[in-house]
Amino acid sequence: MSEYQVALMGIPSVLKDGKIVHFPYRKAEAIFYYLCVEKETNRDELISVFWGGSDEAAGRKNLRQALFQLRRCLDEEVIVLQGRNDLKLNQRRGIQTEWDLRDEAFSQCRERFLDYFYLKDCPEFEAWVEGKRELQVSRSLQYIKDRLRDPAVCRDVPHLHRLVDTWSYWRPWDEEMVLTGMKCYAQAEKYDLGVQLYHDYVKHLQTDLDEVPSHRVEVLVRSLLHRKEVSLTRKPNGKDSFFGRLREIQQIDERIFWFLNGEATRSVIIEGEVGVGKTALMQQILEMNRGAGVLQLNSHCYEAESEIPLRSWRDSFMQLDRMLAEGKITLSVSGARTIGRMLNGTAVGDQDMFRTKDGECLSYTAIENGVLALLKELSAQFKIILYFDSLHWMDVVSRRLLQRIMIEFGNDQVFMIATCRLNGEPDIRGLLVALSERRITENLLLSCFTEQETGEIVDEILQGQRNAGIDAHEIFLRTEGHPMVLADTLSMIRQEGWREGSPLPRLDMLIQLQLEKLDVRQRKVLDALSLHMEHADLEDLRLLTEMEPMELVEVLEELLSTRFVTEQTLGNNIIYKFRHQFYKDYVYQHLSLGKRRLWHLAIAQSYEKKRNEERWRVLLPFTIRHYERSGDIQRAEQLRMEQKNL
Repeated sequence: MSEYQVALMGIPSVLKDGKIVHFPYRKAEAIFYYLCVEKETNRDELISVFWGGSDEAAGRKNLRQALFQLRRCLDEEVIVLQGRNDLKLNQRRGIQTEWDLRDEAFSQCRERFLDYFYLKDCPEFEAWVEGKRELQVSRSLQYIKDRLRDPAVCRDVPHLHRLVDTWSYWRPWDEEMVLTGMKCYAQAEKYDLGVQLYHDYVKHLQTDLDEVPSHRVEVLVRSLLHRKEVSLTRKPNGKDSFFGRLREIQQIDERIFWFLNGEATRSVIIEGEVGVGKTALMQQILEMNRGAGVLQLNSHCYEAESEIPLRSWRDSFMQLDRMLAEGKITLSVSGARTIGRMLNGTAVGDQDMFRTKDGECLSYTAIENGVLALLKELSAQFKIILYFDSLHWMDVVSRRLLQRIMIEFGNDQVFMIATCRLNGEPDIRGLLVALSERRITENLLLSCFTEQETGEIVDEILQGQRNAGIDAHEIFLRTEGHPMVLADTLSMIRQEGWREGSPLPRLDMLIQLQLEKLDVRQRKVLDALSLHMEHADLEDLRLLTEMEPMELVEVLEELLSTRFVTEQTLGNNIIYKFRHQFYKDYVYQHLSLGKRRLWHLAIAQSYEKKRNEERWRVLLPFTIRHYERSGDIQRAEQLRMEQKNL
């Protein structure tokens, strides 16, 4: 350890062997501090800084006297002469000051450089001191800003608080400080700290500058309070099939909050690989209470309908049709007619035409104009939020309509949330790029959970369960943070407990373990459900299982308690589908080839018997697919030609 301890921050001082060094006069002391910072200099520079108003001869005389006094009170070897003109601090004596600290420690110094240390009639030195004080603050703030860009900092709340608090200490009225600090506290889910930072900022702004916060700051604090409200409502329990993703929920909901309050915002495209929870996240957002004056329309795009014009909008217009019938919305005659056209119309061959139920033929452009007029009518009554699941399967005409809507109404009267498979269908990229370039949408990439997130989810979901000795690290290594695999793993542990040291099964093994718990009737219903492209109703399942209605309903109720099946309403009908494509694919792939073909043929023939019914337009693309998978390619081609001429 050096025999000298030099403090430059705050009131400066020098200790030698633990005792205070008393300098003979102020300028000699100032020269030493100058050398402690600059490390080396020359006589001309020192004369210019400390005796700039004297002639050269007097300046050199005064400098020699000052150096002589410094050697007397410090040490002969502390200041080294090099040649006739150069001087430097002797590094071998190990003299270190706060100025030599690394950025992290330096940024924590809250006292000003050479505070309360002044030289009379020495403006050049005072200018040098002020420059160093500015450098002290800028260096500290640059380090703090760089650290706050690291998302990991937000997980260390005490460290985050020190950084933000130090920034606020130096720049209490800095708008960048309060915006960055509130955003970081929001990421750390410390909303009260963010709100307190805002109030402190407002107080300093009014007291020191007699100003009020900008609109950006006011919007952000309202968003912070809204995020806190969301976090209090989004507290999943151990039986909840959706967990984690609070940050993503808040990010999307914040965009909606801005939209509903007339602030600038962007619609959200949730992107990710298969199974990362895109649909589940969007469903969570959809189910959150938006209050009155908000119209939410939800559509699902299906692969089997990806070539049928405007089919991707069918779900939304069915919802509008029901609301119109129930008196929840009021429309003009032309608006109601547009709903009917969208629900009952069909494409005319390869032409750019659309035929309505009444035989009226319209161009797609005319249909699009009608939908735009309808949305304009609705947006006068409501704020509209559109939800599209599996955007990558949207047909080309629906994409064109969506692009026109978002360009004309986007984020002002209409907000959109959509899910899209990462690196999905190339055709959808044109739409996404067009909307992104116009700053209408932003992408939210959904990835697998990190190890820390996995550990937090394990603690949250298994709290109070048989979790003694649970190794969250092993669970992460086995599941790689994949939401679907993690969900099944935690479900297994919750039901059967944790056996320390026992290997965790892979996803296919988890599915097989769950399937082995089903009885013959339950497995038969699952097999039948796996044959259907998207979903099935009771009539579809009865065809293949040959069960009586009450027996089938009982079996389905039993399956609803498993992770395999979910029940939904579609119009006036009740439908059943697999919770995830993983499960459907696994069950389907384990059917014998003969059983697959026979059942596909049975479904196709059953659908074709309904060709004279109104549903035939909806069933036709599925009928074609079932004939193809049954091996009857000829009949599939015949129906495909019929579809073009319909």
